[in-house]
Amino acid sequence: MVYTQRALKREDFKKTEDVFNRVMNRDHIAVVCLLRHKQDHYRIIVANAHLEWDPAFSDVKLVQTAMLMEELEDLANKWSKRTSSTGGGLNTPDPTPKIPIVICADVNSIPDSGLYEYVSRGSIDPSHPDFQSHRYGKFTEVGMTHPFNLKSAYAQGLGGKELLPFTNYTPGFQGVIDYIFYETSALSVEAVMDGPEAAYIENVVGFPDPHFPSEYALSLFLLGG
Repeated sequence: MVYTQRALKREDFKKTEDVFNRVMNRDHIAVVCLLRHKQDHYRIIVANAHLEWDPAFSDVKLVQTAMLMEELEDLANKWSKRTSSTGGGLNTPDPTPKIPIVICADVNSIPDSGLYEYVSRGSIDPSHPDFQSHRYGKFTEVGMTHPFNLKSAYAQGLGGKELLPFTNYTPGFQGVIDYIFYETSALSVEAVMDGPEAAYIENVVGFPDPHFPSEYALSLFLLGG
């Protein structure tokens, strides 16, 4: 999915200056893949995405995420109506019509951001400060919602706090900005990988690196990118 192409499909965006001045001049994309288990035939939707990095464009990150959720909802509805092919060549209804979703993303947003609130809670108020008074049609008129029950795979601690101290470590910034979100209604986390040891971080230029890729890079590997 190309975010700019998705934006052009929205009638409420066509007369919105902020869309053209802040969203349409970016070339970010998302990749969505439908996977099916060979033996059991259950299906899962895996998406990976890379969003705007600049903290000054928190509104753009929210809009990009909302468009990704719209795309996922459209694809989930479309794919859930299809039948899955069995090993014998017959088409049988999928055992779980609602296909669960996993999103692996570099969203460049910390857990206290509006983006994280929107993804994990399923909605965000149009008055949220991360919109920065910019206007994006219905997104900032009535707010944004999505139908998925999503949770960060590393938010398993007390109060749902992220267990990792950072997913990005550079001389100018250390924090969590990459996530694996999964649909809690159908999936659960059995184990999570520990972060790198302090001694390792002290001897590298930056993190992620080739030995510890981000969730975004892991999803590219999973999807064969």
